[in-house]
Amino acid sequence: MWHFVWADGGPAAGPGSGPMIIQLIFLLGIFAVFYFFLILPQRRQQKKEQEFRNSLKKGDKVITSSGIYGEIVSIEGDTVLLEVDKNVKIRVEKVAIRSYAQPSAAG
Repeated sequence: MWHFVWADGGPAAGPGSGPMIIQLIFLLGIFAVFYFFLILPQRRQQKKEQEFRNSLKKGDKVITSSGIYGEIVSIEGDTVLLEVDKNVKIRVEKVAIRSYAQPSAAG
């Protein structure tokens, strides 16, 4: 009997309003799951990466996304000039900088 009352939505509800409300709640639940498990963490990661790129300064030792180690010689807008060897400099986009270079254990 409960099943029929729930499915009908009661005497005051219009025809088919019960299942429509359940579907709406289900869709809102799916959206909430996507937001909290996919969209929000991605936004946090992007913000963290942007803060990292904005904190770069001359003299920082960094690694590019392609694995090139270098030291920042200058920063001009969205590009960075890296010295990868003595008298060897390359210009890369800031978005290509992956992380700071960790000092090697060997010395």
